[in-house]
Order: sequence, then C-alpha cells, then structure tokens
Amino acid sequence: MLGLGIGVGLLGAVALAVSRGTRRSTREPIPDAISPTIFATRVAQTSKGQIVYHICGSGEPILFLHGYFLGASSYEWSKVYSHFAMDREVIAPDLIGFGESERPSQALDASDIADSIAELLRQIVAGRPVALVASGLTCQIALLLASRHPELLSRLVLFMPTKLRTPPQWNAMGMGVAKGIPALKRFIYRNHLSRAPFIKNWLTRVGFAKPENVTDETVSILTTCAQQYGAEHAILGFLRNRRRFHVEDRLGNVIAPVHILWPEAAKEFDPAEGSELCRKLPNASLHILPEAATFAPMEMPTEIGTAISRWLDADLAHASIA
Repeated sequence: MLGLGIGVGLLGAVALAVSRGTRRSTREPIPDAISPTIFATRVAQTSKGQIVYHICGSGEPILFLHGYFLGASSYEWSKVYSHFAMDREVIAPDLIGFGESERPSQALDASDIADSIAELLRQIVAGRPVALVASGLTCQIALLLASRHPELLSRLVLFMPTKLRTPPQWNAMGMGVAKGIPALKRFIYRNHLSRAPFIKNWLTRVGFAKPENVTDETVSILTTCAQQYGAEHAILGFLRNRRRFHVEDRLGNVIAPVHILWPEAAKEFDPAEGSELCRKLPNASLHILPEAATFAPMEMPTEIGTAISRWLDADLAHASIA
C-alpha cells in the first residue's frame, strides 16, 4: 500500500507538471523601461524569426548584444548604451528567444543566432562595419559571427566571454532531477526559476558585487521577460544543446581586433579564462575590472561604458594612424 501510494503521488506530480508546464498563461507586457525613452523600437524580419531592436543616434554603428540568462534582454546594456548615442548609431536588439523578440518553440543554436544577427545588420547598417559589444555566452556567438562575416564587424568588445558549461545552480534547482522530462523542466522554469523571489535572490547572490545595488526595476524587467510565453525555450534549449555553441575551432579566423573585459569580482568565473581566450585570438587584449561582477553592465554602467569607450577610441585612433 505504501509503494502504491508513493507511485500514485509521483504520477500526480508528473501530471501536475505536464498540466501547468504546457498551459499557456497570460503574461504582463514588458515595461517601457527596457530601453531609454530616446530610443526608437523597431522590428526586423529574419529567416530565423522576428527581432525587436532599439536604435538611436548617428555615426559609426555600435551593436550591443545581451547575454544568455534568466530574463535576458537588451535591458542588460540599456544603462550603458544610451551614453554612446551622442556620437554613434546605437543598435540594441533582443536576441530571438528573449525579451520582446520572437520566441520560437524550436530553440536556436549559435549558428542560427549568428545568421539572424548578420541578417539584421545587413538590413540596418547598409554595408557599414559595426563595433560589436557582447556579454557572457553571447560572446561565443559574436566570435562565430566575426569568423564567418569579417566584413560586418570592425571591432569587438567582449564582457566576460565565459566557457561553455552547465551552471552548477541548475542542478541545485532541480534541472538535474528533471533530466529527460521536458514537461517537468518547464514546470520548474515557469513556477520557480522565472519568479521574482528566485531572480532577486540569484542576482543578489551571484550577479551583483553589492546586493544593495539590485533594484526593483531590474528584478521587475528580468522577471517579466522570463515569464513571457515561450521564454523558457531558449534557456532549456541551450541546456539541451549547449555543445552546439562551441566555436573554439574558429577563433583563428577572427581578424577583427578584440578587447576582453573581465570582471574580477564575478563569482565562479576565473579571470584565467579571459587570459586563455586572449592568447587564442590573433589580435586581442585583456582588461581586468577589479570591482566588477557578473552583471556589471547593470550594476556599474558608467564604469563599464568608460572602459568600452577608452578602448574603442584608442583603437580607432590607432587604426587611423596605421
């Protein structure tokens, strides 16, 4: 009887996960604070899906790509990129699967995302090479794009270009237990990972250098983006197919100058990873940011913006002299 009761209980839990995990629920609209008010919001159609992007300014184009994380969107760079609109044309898209862009049920791999970004650039910048700024896992996509389409990029700034691995917190959150049960993974995502209490705790523990810098606005936007219908597909798809994001064998084909910004205060991420990548790239430099953490673009945007500007201006001056 005890065994029967446990079995019935497990079947009930799985049935509940299937029911809630597959149910389409109403989500709140993404707050306008996702981008500065001076930026226009536009939509581009690519072969991989629709991309929503924010654009403002004129001059040399600069593209900001957010990372891969819970509730990710162009908001990650919004406090940084607004300062570049004075003398550059700033473009900040939500990658397909995130934010306000299309969220297909079939998760894209690095090749698909790189292709979508290439199509976006060809539509917007009309043959002008862009300076590309990317963070986290998306740095791998930026490097893949640079190796395939060198004509599209003039320079790259990579903030914490991490190696591919499963974050240890995923197993702690139950993703390891749910392996092989997609409905249960969706249930965990929608009813735990994408909720404000978890996201705030996650940002406080591992995302920000100082917990008091985690704002209600940041938690609200990340939570709302994470809870959009279909938002789980990109995250769960990456966990399932993360090896397809590996671009190590293409690093030698990246001819554009690359500047790596590594946050020394980022927990669980060793600055040696930045040094190793720097050695593998044909033309790269490394700058360690001693007080920066994983989400420094949101926590200390002025300092990050200054570090980016200094290198871009110095590299541009060097290129002009050459």
